[in-house]
Amino acid sequence: MKISFFSVNNFRAISGGLDNNKIIFKDTNTLFIYGANNAGKSTFLKAYLFFYSDEKPDINDFFKRNDSLPIEFELEVQLDDLDKNKIETKAPKQKDSYKKYLHNGYIKIKKVWSKNNSKIECKNYTYNYSNEQYDEVGYATIGLHSVFQSCLPKPVFIKAMPTEEEAKKILNEILKMMAESTLKSSDLEELRIAQAKIKELQDKMYDSGVIEAYQNSVNGYFNKIFFDTSICFKDQKDRVVWTENKLGRDFEIEFMKKNEYGEYDEAIPSNYSSVGHGTIRTAIFTLLLMRDVAERFERKKGRKDYMVLFEEPELFLYPRIVKELRELIYQVSVEELPYQVLCASHSSAMIDLSKPKSSIIRLVNNSKGTKIYQINDSFLKDAKGIITNDELKQEMYEVLRFNPYICESFYADEVLLIEGPTEEIICRAYLQELPSSKNIFVLNCGTVNNIPFYQKIFSQFNIKYHIICDTDKARIISLDENGNPSFDSGIQKKISEQYKEDIIKMNGCIGLFRVHNITFEPAHQDDSIPEHLRFVDCGDRSKPFNANMYWKMVLKPNMADCEINKVPIIRYLQEILAH
Repeated sequence: MKISFFSVNNFRAISGGLDNNKIIFKDTNTLFIYGANNAGKSTFLKAYLFFYSDEKPDINDFFKRNDSLPIEFELEVQLDDLDKNKIETKAPKQKDSYKKYLHNGYIKIKKVWSKNNSKIECKNYTYNYSNEQYDEVGYATIGLHSVFQSCLPKPVFIKAMPTEEEAKKILNEILKMMAESTLKSSDLEELRIAQAKIKELQDKMYDSGVIEAYQNSVNGYFNKIFFDTSICFKDQKDRVVWTENKLGRDFEIEFMKKNEYGEYDEAIPSNYSSVGHGTIRTAIFTLLLMRDVAERFERKKGRKDYMVLFEEPELFLYPRIVKELRELIYQVSVEELPYQVLCASHSSAMIDLSKPKSSIIRLVNNSKGTKIYQINDSFLKDAKGIITNDELKQEMYEVLRFNPYICESFYADEVLLIEGPTEEIICRAYLQELPSSKNIFVLNCGTVNNIPFYQKIFSQFNIKYHIICDTDKARIISLDENGNPSFDSGIQKKISEQYKEDIIKMNGCIGLFRVHNITFEPAHQDDSIPEHLRFVDCGDRSKPFNANMYWKMVLKPNMADCEINKVPIIRYLQEILAH
């Protein structure tokens, strides 16, 4: 079963309606959700865990502890033949009735928790695609959450601050799951008859071949990040857990360091206290990622049996290791592996625009509630006018060559789009020297031709953007009431047309569009500028050098000059800060 979308409303920090809080999973395997502290990023991760587990909420689970506002979850899933067989086997009486709600392989359901008098009650609904309304029918007539749950991607939650013991606990839970599925009822009868066979039975349960395969799979990914350390599962002691269906061993994790020859160095301590927190979190990540090996899941291309929910994966890691972990996250969520990954992150270094079937989600939390803005690889392809994944990779590589820090701009309140290093140097210097309450990110687009692409991204993310570029050979045909130009031709015409579209799309919450007549240099040598404030070309020096000298020797010393706003770049920046 693959999730198409998951929506949440009035759950803990999330509010504002299901449509505003919808994460699109369709055609996406790797998702990064980012936003300010306490915006509700981790709440989305926990919401899926809460829904999957069918937990009953208490007052603290309602938005602002207000139980008059119902908690809502909405989920659309795509069923494959394996899911249909599982449903029809577990709920044979509904093998035909559930198909009424099946539309092109999709089923959409909604769960609502609300307070009725003093009790918190749950109602389940299923969407009827034929009349486009919800019927009060639980799980498409299947009724039981457990049946539907058995097909849903199983949540694998990796929290931001795990304890050192959690890696050991996770390992033992996974291996015990393997053991329980292996041990047969006849073996249990043997156990009751003869305790002497415990060791033999344990060997059956903890198949050394499977454990070794699981250990090797875990290290295959763990070593991509920590190449000189291996995770070893050490059989700590035999232990009998006397319950109806459990007989267990206790396993410990050791972190075995390798020397320069690739051999394990026994002289280096291998317990938890000898490694950092980032290493432990990475170990937990790889343990959980490879659990399908221990659970003997049959991997099927395109099928996603697990939903990895990863809180702040970048925590406690060296910058180089962060990039390697990012690569690992994208690797394990490819079509051939059974994982979808949803990360809540503060780090722009975790985002890779060139990856197919990936998505970036911006979460905004304000007085109106929370709202999601999302882009994926399909959006980027459309924005660039390309089709294939290889084309996307090359285009994004080119974008990153111009500016490797573009992803940082997604975290800004406002962005200033400029076309080259001349404007970049002066704009950055001005904003550094004259601090403002505004957080404006100056984004060098590399060339004026890239500006429409960035306009589309920032309008989709609902990030207010401003533009300063050259007119070149294009002619201004009109100015609107805010002084924003329209052009008759060239890339400037595309920029102005996109700007007008975005005014509507963003309900007018957009920045300013300003231009330099022809290019920066002649615009700042114009006779309308007092001579002592004009740009001076330093001969054969580079443009960035000339720009820096213009700021350092001319503009900065004269910022208090009463005529400083006659300098176009300074006037534009003043207008942007005041807008």
